[in-house]
Amino acid sequence: MKIDALLAAGGAAGRAIAAKSDWESTALGPPGGWGTSLCTALFMCLESRFPMIVMWGSELAYIYNDACIPDLGDKHPDAMGRPFKSLWPEAWDEVGPLSAQVMSGGGSTWSVNKRLLIKRRGYLAETYFTFSFSPIRNISDYGRIAGLLSTYQETTQEVIRARRLACQRELTASLAGLRTQRSVGTHATAVLEKYPADIPFSVVFLWERYPLLSAPQSVTTGGLGGRQARRSFLAELHRCGVLPDIVDAVSTGRGRVIQQLPGWDSIRLAGGSPAPTTAVAVALRNRESSAPIGLFIAGVSDLIALDEDYRDFVEAIAGQISFGLMLARTREAERDRAASARHSSLHDALTGLPNRTSFLKNVGRALLQSQRGGGAVAVLFIDLDGFKAVNDTLGHRAGDDLLCEVASRLRRTTRPGDVVARFAGDEFAVLCVDVASIGSVEQIAGRAAEALALARSGGASAVTASVGVALSGPELLDPEDLLHAADIAMYAAKRQGGGRFLLYDDSMSS
Repeated sequence: MKIDALLAAGGAAGRAIAAKSDWESTALGPPGGWGTSLCTALFMCLESRFPMIVMWGSELAYIYNDACIPDLGDKHPDAMGRPFKSLWPEAWDEVGPLSAQVMSGGGSTWSVNKRLLIKRRGYLAETYFTFSFSPIRNISDYGRIAGLLSTYQETTQEVIRARRLACQRELTASLAGLRTQRSVGTHATAVLEKYPADIPFSVVFLWERYPLLSAPQSVTTGGLGGRQARRSFLAELHRCGVLPDIVDAVSTGRGRVIQQLPGWDSIRLAGGSPAPTTAVAVALRNRESSAPIGLFIAGVSDLIALDEDYRDFVEAIAGQISFGLMLARTREAERDRAASARHSSLHDALTGLPNRTSFLKNVGRALLQSQRGGGAVAVLFIDLDGFKAVNDTLGHRAGDDLLCEVASRLRRTTRPGDVVARFAGDEFAVLCVDVASIGSVEQIAGRAAEALALARSGGASAVTASVGVALSGPELLDPEDLLHAADIAMYAAKRQGGGRFLLYDDSMSS
């Protein structure tokens, strides 16, 4: 059977070989002159249903079967007979050493999931191949290695899907248990920064309430090179006014593709290369509201296809971040409620001052500190004189206003490190730490009594304060005892007419 008939039976690739008219310009020459070894390898290749390639001669002239045609893209049928290096120059640095090993007699070789950047549809794309190279020996030339036989399988989709699945798993593990929304954004971008092949850069915008987009509550970025690059990116988004448009577009549907924003050519990735000019933006949501709580922007690599699989991947990441934000927001609300409950249990609801329980804890800590070498501790117990008349004549609202005024005056009168507290009704207390002498605490008590003597309520009788002062010492080292002594001194001041302060001494107890 003539070679033309055999080629015609070799499918589309065989017909391409038969139809090629310029074989004379190739290293192979016309098919009619091909030797037995080449023809044997060729027809083995053409009749295989698995992707198979014959590369012949020192130039590795490229011949392939029908199973290879989808992988060649727009290079078919011109690829037939061309030298490998001219057909795939971008992959030569990776494949050339392997082919040279086989051609030099080093034996067969193979590679699993080898990453190759190849151009087969007009643009450079990231691909992965598992392949083997075996020698073809020329029988008529004493078994000299004259070419290569290669079988391969493209594993691009499998490798990329496995990589993206690993990214999502790591993201899930990283976001689990985070306690703040800001930490969710920070951890998410840190994880995505490890997968630059899929997401060259990422940005998470968070804001408190939609549509306050001009001032996001927080912004975290991954993959952008340095603070200046992040500033440039955010400046371009704000300058172009694109944030509100993006949120409007994605708030009712899927992610929006952003392309060729002005000024992006000045933005650099962490490695110094230009940032991709295409990105996908997806709204971040929670279950409590249909309005977005933030925005996720993922840069799209120029080496991967912006197809449905990629958009699904980005949207899945946005969903993971949204879920993490929702859990963190729930935890923040729980902490706020717990903190509010703790604050309420230790503070007076009217004045916001510490209550008796909180005050005694502070006194206990101050006494321990004083025993370790600090100054003395003093407690001022204050009771208002004439407060009942204010309530009786002007009402309880006026009484509450007066109590708030007393609290404000006591804060202004005491030192910055002192603690002012309200116990109940018209009773207040002041903790003074690091008291150097009796004279210094008497000055504080005098200022307090003077400041509160100025508190008046309309036409009511003047309101003054009786102040009892107790100073820590060998007999007064317990918070309750120190407070009780100040209370005794306060009643002594009240018995003397009020509007004054008295320092506690033992005779008052008897």
